[in-house]
Amino acid sequence: MYIININGIVQGVGFRPFVYKLAYNNNLKGYVRNSSQGVEIAVTGDEISLNNFLKQLKNNSPEASIIDTMIVTTLPDSNFDSFQILPSLIDSGITHISPDLALCPDCLAEMNSTTDPRHEYSFINCTNCGPRYSIIKSLPYDRPATSMGKFEMCDYCSGEYSDPLNRRFHAQPVACSECGPRLQLLDCHKNPVPGDPLSLTRKLLKQGNIIAIKGIGGFHLACLATDDDPVNTLRNRKQRPHKPFAVMGRKEDLDKIVAVKPEDIQLLQSPAAPILILPSTGKYISQLVAPANPSLGIFLPYAPLHHLLLQDDLRFLVMTSGNFHDHPIAACIDELPPICDYYLTHNREILNRCDDSVIRAAQPHNIMIRRSRGYIPTPLSSDQILSDSFAAGAAMKLTFALAARNSIFLSPYIANNDTLNSLDFYQETYNKFCHWFKIHPKFAACDLQPDFMSTRFAEKLDIPLYRIQHHHAHIVAVMAEHQLDEPVIGIAYDGTGLGDDGIIWGSEIMIADCLSYQNKFHLEPLPLPGGDAAIKKPIRIAYAWLRQNMLDTDLLNNISDFEKNIITRQLASNLNVFSTSSMGRLFDCVSAMLDLVTQISFDAQAAMALEFICPENIMDYPPYEYYFDQQNIKIKPLLKNISHDLHQNIPHHIISARFHRTIIEFTLQAVILLRKESSINNVVLAGGVMQNRIIFSNLISLLKRNNFTVFTPRLFPPNDSSIALGQIIIANNLDK
Repeated sequence: MYIININGIVQGVGFRPFVYKLAYNNNLKGYVRNSSQGVEIAVTGDEISLNNFLKQLKNNSPEASIIDTMIVTTLPDSNFDSFQILPSLIDSGITHISPDLALCPDCLAEMNSTTDPRHEYSFINCTNCGPRYSIIKSLPYDRPATSMGKFEMCDYCSGEYSDPLNRRFHAQPVACSECGPRLQLLDCHKNPVPGDPLSLTRKLLKQGNIIAIKGIGGFHLACLATDDDPVNTLRNRKQRPHKPFAVMGRKEDLDKIVAVKPEDIQLLQSPAAPILILPSTGKYISQLVAPANPSLGIFLPYAPLHHLLLQDDLRFLVMTSGNFHDHPIAACIDELPPICDYYLTHNREILNRCDDSVIRAAQPHNIMIRRSRGYIPTPLSSDQILSDSFAAGAAMKLTFALAARNSIFLSPYIANNDTLNSLDFYQETYNKFCHWFKIHPKFAACDLQPDFMSTRFAEKLDIPLYRIQHHHAHIVAVMAEHQLDEPVIGIAYDGTGLGDDGIIWGSEIMIADCLSYQNKFHLEPLPLPGGDAAIKKPIRIAYAWLRQNMLDTDLLNNISDFEKNIITRQLASNLNVFSTSSMGRLFDCVSAMLDLVTQISFDAQAAMALEFICPENIMDYPPYEYYFDQQNIKIKPLLKNISHDLHQNIPHHIISARFHRTIIEFTLQAVILLRKESSINNVVLAGGVMQNRIIFSNLISLLKRNNFTVFTPRLFPPNDSSIALGQIIIANNLDK
């Protein structure tokens, strides 16, 4: 007899019925049951059947399942009458929680069938699809431990739920229109609107209304994506003048609005169903959806309700996160900004909010921008045994991490700012993760920046605290993903991160391992007058940097004489002037010099504008001048050359190409120098600037051409969302 203990994502994904069918087909007896550690199986039978069972168990498990460990123990045979699915066992171990899964083809076919009992039911699901993470209270994953516990199944649903050969066997959210959740349409005053909620919502959307739609992990704000008026109304109401909106459309319509490849369709149709940023065709969709942006964030319907909304005469909807600017996504109506004409809601509670995941199509591989719904809370497996520990993350694109044994659990995307709402969501999710995964942190890690909300949260835990340099954490996050433990040459390019010398870093080229680092090269520190005020108005950075380098400032537009005088006096007195070596600020400076973006309304806007005008073939353009002065990469020649080109009316796309080429060129030269010094050949790329497709693709290509082995983020974002991952690895090494 074999006792098989499996840990991983094996609950809520049809694993027990899969095991039951496998045992049945192999004529084996025994049992399968969920436990707090995962799934426990006992099987007895002849040796050939047992070996065949084990082989199929490893190789043919359900698509949404992930087997992390499988321990097989041989014991004397027991007498079993049959193979059974037993009630869950509650013990001291932990198991993993499945992410929310997009609607599967079988349920979609049933929902569209006029003869099926769940025809056009907005909450259809089975063990292969539907909400998981967003509805769970506690483990093991059983219906009473979810927000479906209050819905008593009818005889039809109960029959499927109890049948081990049915794909809805123990599908905890199983329901139908007779016994399950129901839609309700409310007006702007939150009063019920009589009539069929679904058909009325479709009609109201076509009339140009803004409607909050309750989904799997939170609310979306929806409107027609094809007309300027509703999109403009949504922008004005949400006070979001420029940041792109995501668009939901059907698979058969995608090639009308984006350049989509077969591998893109495969990702969009995956159980995670992320938003994918692709080149726009510039057709059908209002230009206000993604102003001055050659790309479009698109995703397919992933909840039954989405499929029912998107019909022949309603093909493309703006579906943006329902929240105040940069706040957590709303899980209930009262958390939404009061900007909606109507609310399409339902009575299944969202217990764990989770925003949409975002991925950018790029070469040689896609770039994860935001890891959330569909991927959370799948852990990263570590090759080292980790203590129970906590990492607080940073401030922008906020996430945290918890570790235990060989697993690291990253939180969903929390928010993009430090607010009370963000703190509440952060605290709530931290408590749940600790409870679910039975983690009791013995120590914590945080950023060097003392005034981050995340830092203050870690300080209040009253456990030993390790303060980790921001860019070291960026690099180690990528090392953790690829399980690297030897020293690497790490490149961390981003906007802001406090250095151990008190300067705002952001262009760091280091030799680093999982314990320590040596900062070898960076941009020369330049002034940041007014700190955050300058970051929000990059024309001030451009003026300060040109003046500091005694270059012509008359070429700058959109800066008043009053601002010039203030900055001039600040530079002279050094009052409220910070030093920065930030690569992000260099992008801001050049973007402002070209008059692309002089005032910021969303993070990385200026850098994105500079990237968008850049031609693909940047290696055909010569780099600008620069030089190394010990650790400093001196950029005065670069700024001087750009100023000259502007006076000569050189087209902006050429300036952008030469600028991007320059960054790649001096990065390569610095890395070559470090290889000569250290004999290290492994290079890690990290930081928010690595979301720039031009820098990312060309730098990887050039490094490989020079025989470097390059490691990049694949499963996690290069931006601050992965800071906590690096922090927790460094802290565990420091604590040894």
